[in-house]
Amino acid sequence: MRQTTRLKDEIMRSGFTAHIAPTEWRWVIVVAVALILLAFAPYGLLALRGPSEAGWQFMGILHNSRDGATYLSKMMLGTHGEWLVHFQHTPESHGGAFIQVLYPLLGQVAGLTGVPVLVVFHLMRALSAVLMYLALYQLAATIWMRIRTRRIFFVLVSLAAGLGWLYAILSGGRVDSPDLSIPEAFPLQSTFVNVHFPLTLACVALLVSIIIEIFRPGATEEPTLSNGGLTAVLLSLALALLYPQALVPLGGALVTYAGWRWLSKRHVNRRELFWLLVILLPAVPIAAYYGAVVMYNPAMAEWSRQNVTAAPPLPVLLIGFAFPLIIALPGIIRAFGRYEAHDDHFMLAWLIVMLVCIYLPTNIQRRFAVGMMLPLAYFATRALEAFWLPQFSNRRWRYRVMILFVPLIALTHLFVLFIPTLPIVAGRPQDTQGLYLERDYAAVFEWLRERTRLTDVVLASEPVSLWLPGWAGTRVVYGHPFETLQADVKKDAIRAWYASGQDCQTLIDDYSIRFILYGPEEAKIGDGPCLAELQQVARSGDVTIYAP
Repeated sequence: MRQTTRLKDEIMRSGFTAHIAPTEWRWVIVVAVALILLAFAPYGLLALRGPSEAGWQFMGILHNSRDGATYLSKMMLGTHGEWLVHFQHTPESHGGAFIQVLYPLLGQVAGLTGVPVLVVFHLMRALSAVLMYLALYQLAATIWMRIRTRRIFFVLVSLAAGLGWLYAILSGGRVDSPDLSIPEAFPLQSTFVNVHFPLTLACVALLVSIIIEIFRPGATEEPTLSNGGLTAVLLSLALALLYPQALVPLGGALVTYAGWRWLSKRHVNRRELFWLLVILLPAVPIAAYYGAVVMYNPAMAEWSRQNVTAAPPLPVLLIGFAFPLIIALPGIIRAFGRYEAHDDHFMLAWLIVMLVCIYLPTNIQRRFAVGMMLPLAYFATRALEAFWLPQFSNRRWRYRVMILFVPLIALTHLFVLFIPTLPIVAGRPQDTQGLYLERDYAAVFEWLRERTRLTDVVLASEPVSLWLPGWAGTRVVYGHPFETLQADVKKDAIRAWYASGQDCQTLIDDYSIRFILYGPEEAKIGDGPCLAELQQVARSGDVTIYAP
């Protein structure tokens, strides 16, 4: 026993190990906690500014708040015992669907525990980030035995980004660079915005770990419950429920790589075929269900039609991944010529299939970039160890360059993280584009939550309607460009109602509106001439609630 322990200690001191030692996990946890605290740092800054913004209410989600409000609305459905998603940002009654099930589930947790949905949302953001960072290091340990190399990969995959900050400045504020607009491609940014992006990346990293083990030279095990087969099934199902688009490039890469191996050997490997089926087949029924939902549920079809996430032009894509791509180039070039480098070839196939998927003529192009930093960080790590670091014969200079380089490659993440706080720091919460509302609206939301049902419709301006479903549990006429059906029509209708005073009753009758709000946000649209025909039922400061 002592000899075994001594041998493990000697292996650890040598910097090589086939397993993950407790000291490694401690290092990962410390770094992960530091990154999570960084991700929540802007909220701390807003809390410190709170007393000086006494007339304003922070709505609770800082990054990607437009979609964040929809997550809260789905959690609110869960607090009422719902499992099927109905779009609360549109007034029509419509059939629900078993999609984005994570958020109704979290709402069920909030309902059972009595914890506010916003608190549950942020707690789960932190927990999912921890799981993601652990999974990323597990992937690194599956590929490399050298501890230094594992840590290089972990740092690169977590922190590296492109030149989006510079692109935004030079282009006059354009934000279509991937490192400004595709948070699911970057692990650190994924922790800024929601719960399901980090969980998706955790599942992807663990599934890739299994795939690498499958194709490792000398591997002979067929899938069973005890050797990763069950784990692969569960991860495939989890991805299908969390982020089904992630399975398209990953599954395409798996089929492409396995097919290439079988063609080169002129033989279909039965063991590899079984593993392929174990990974891909569990998601097929869920994919078929999604297809049927979009085809036969009119509301979901309209949502799918409006939910356009186009990919940026290729030059802009390259800018968004500039630093990791430049570092990775020697590793990518080397992968084309290494015929026995199994890990290289799978990662190369994954990266190529991902690029092809991004530019296919679909309305969800950007979604296929999920996890793109994983293969890029893999090749960047290979290149650093084999090409870049050997350029520095002096080890001290190696570490000095790394220490200086890491903040530079992470600069876009810091830009994205803190840029939404600038209006608050400048004392102008009215410029936050809906992140803050006048505090009187919060009291109105509370009043509505106690007196309305999930199916009741409230008319308000766009910034207010964005948050009403998640804060009060009501439906609205227009609140989101994707989840409001026929969004452009309804957006114009509410603007006309508050501004012109024509056909006042028509909009109310068409959507069975129960309450109408008029406050500072609505006053920005117009004087509300239709309000003269309505009954005032409640008031909080500058916000008045009317009923037809």
